[in-house]
Amino acid sequence: MKNEGKLENFEKNYFDDLKRIKETIRENQNKAMVVVNSAMIMTYYEIGTIINERKTWGSKYIQNLANDLKEYGKGYSYEQLKKMSQFASNFKLDEIRLQAVTKIAWGSIIMIMSKSKSHEEMLFYINETHRHGWSRAMVLNQIEMKAYERSLIEPDTTEIVRSDDSINEIFKDTYVFDFTDKNDLKTEKDLKNKMIDNIIEFLKELGPGFTLAGKEYKLVTPTNEEFYIDLLMYHTKIHAYVVIEVKLGKFKPEHLGQLIFYVNAIDDLEKTELDNETIGLLLCKDADSYVAKTSLNKSQMKLGISKYKILEELPEYLERRLNEIK
Repeated sequence: MKNEGKLENFEKNYFDDLKRIKETIRENQNKAMVVVNSAMIMTYYEIGTIINERKTWGSKYIQNLANDLKEYGKGYSYEQLKKMSQFASNFKLDEIRLQAVTKIAWGSIIMIMSKSKSHEEMLFYINETHRHGWSRAMVLNQIEMKAYERSLIEPDTTEIVRSDDSINEIFKDTYVFDFTDKNDLKTEKDLKNKMIDNIIEFLKELGPGFTLAGKEYKLVTPTNEEFYIDLLMYHTKIHAYVVIEVKLGKFKPEHLGQLIFYVNAIDDLEKTELDNETIGLLLCKDADSYVAKTSLNKSQMKLGISKYKILEELPEYLERRLNEIK
């Protein structure tokens, strides 16, 4: 008799849960289309929370739910319900409301949960995905390029003189290139060629808004002097040319003189009334913090000095830098 009572109680609780889940699905299906993704994410969170209340019931409980929710489509399969449970375990309700969780795709959230090693890392990729509009493939690329670990390293080689915060946001302290091997780079031209040969990957690493205007871009002065800019980009979000000069070795103060000339020349010869002031970025293999900052001190131009690393060098570099700032 006791077993029959337990069975009746189990069945009652199970059907109560099933009813709550179906009501949650129906309620959110009726939300306005403009908030469809947000409603869907909240639906998954609520379902995951209900499932987590019955953790002691085991996986058969989730399988039963999946069978009884087939009328709502593949989105409520056994595997999906398990992911909803994981989702509800990983985030608090206030977090979901305050962060960008409901503003990105469910597939991206699943990937971020599976690839992240900590809660902080999950929130970083979720917020960055929303901020930059990353696709799922781009999220995976950023995870493989260890964007989170790199974000923990306080910039010590980049000092950007800027007139607004948006200029600061377009430069990184360290760029990572996964399209070449360090043994393939003998000259600066080798690196530039690799960047152009892999322009899609290069633009992904630069960040959103960059477009290529020219490689070894030819500048002809009014006095018929000719100069060649390593890479001339245009940033569509801030409407400005970006001059990029590449140095294979360590930063030297004299490198900045060349960059400043090119920035001034583009402002004079190419910039139109529709464009904002040209920006300069010097990419080098390494840079001494004091030398870099002192070189840019008191400059009124929009300039940045950043390092680049080859992907194979990244783990060792990150470990060393993270140990330095602990």
